[in-house]
Amino acid sequence: MSLVRSLRESAGARLRGIALAQRVHARWRRRRYERRVAAFVAARDGVADRFPLGIVYEATMRCNLRCGFCYVGELLNLEGQWRQELPLDAIRAAFPSRAGVEVSLTGGEIFVRKDMSDVLGLFRDKGYVCGYLTTNGTLIDDQRAIALATLARAGFLKHVSVSIDGPRELHDAARGVKDTFERAAAGLRRLQEAARSMGAPLRVSINTTVSHESLSALDQMADVAGELGVDAIGVNHLMYATPEEVASTLDLVGAADASAIATFVTAHPGVQASEVQAKLEALAAACRDRGVRFDFRPKVHRDIIDRYYTPGAPLAGRCLYPFLHARIGFSGKVYFCPFIRIEVGDLTQSPFEQIWNSTRYVELRRRLLDERLFPVCRRCCKVELDRPRGTRNQGPVSTE
Repeated sequence: MSLVRSLRESAGARLRGIALAQRVHARWRRRRYERRVAAFVAARDGVADRFPLGIVYEATMRCNLRCGFCYVGELLNLEGQWRQELPLDAIRAAFPSRAGVEVSLTGGEIFVRKDMSDVLGLFRDKGYVCGYLTTNGTLIDDQRAIALATLARAGFLKHVSVSIDGPRELHDAARGVKDTFERAAAGLRRLQEAARSMGAPLRVSINTTVSHESLSALDQMADVAGELGVDAIGVNHLMYATPEEVASTLDLVGAADASAIATFVTAHPGVQASEVQAKLEALAAACRDRGVRFDFRPKVHRDIIDRYYTPGAPLAGRCLYPFLHARIGFSGKVYFCPFIRIEVGDLTQSPFEQIWNSTRYVELRRRLLDERLFPVCRRCCKVELDRPRGTRNQGPVSTE
């Protein structure tokens, strides 16, 4: 046996061993999750544990880009004030110290905040772990790259997700600013080089969303990953709701203002299920060939994809996100979930633990258990969709 062949087989064995270990760990995590949520389902009282598993903090709603598809400014910035972010002292007072809690940062573009490194350091000092942060990558300069790699080396920061819509021309057109792709690529290179040079175990991935604009190039994302030097791709199915689903949900949760529903509202998603499936399968195959990890959410497999992309079609499933994760806006307002942005508390007015099982929070959780899914929840990245009985896992298969 030649040395090259021996090394190749040895490397393959190690990779298979790692993949097996990842699958075993994933099964263990799933069993632990099911045991935890079974208690909430059995009790049916809407009361969560004393503290959530994770917190998602929308650190800012400001951004340096002008993406044509982005509705963050209109739907998420409900208070109408882009710059009323919690300053460091207010964050320190609002968020309780709690070892091991997972905090994740999103926006807007989080690095528009000049004090973002200080915000991350504050959460680290409180004993939190940063599960992920999302960014468009264009503002990661050398100083920020080193700061992020330092946090990763310390065991605080686990994952950075950079939003990429497609190849260079498509991405720049979608983002509304020339040379955005190149700036994001440069930020990615700086971050990965800093992590490598410091020996920091930082996972860096790119994330893209199925849409009318991006679908034609979706199967090219493995090439984009290669160009950017990353080995993991996440795909979000288009998240949307029909006007009828919005109206029905508002009635169920007792809200009058449609602005409380923060998703893309449309009578038709603008894409065909068959084309989405074909593109995803082609991308999954390309990722396998390149050794790129690939995952998608929600888990819309072939046997339900037609219903997913058919407006108004019923989809069965469940969501227990509000029992496990808190969603906190830039000014300290606590919302029921990412899509149903009903205010359930304000960290500048009440302690977190008091808000977490407040009357309104518990009431909404109980209604969610009764319904299993509110209509606008059917096409959310947090949903756990049921599959028809007797079906098997049919492409595309996650390589995470």
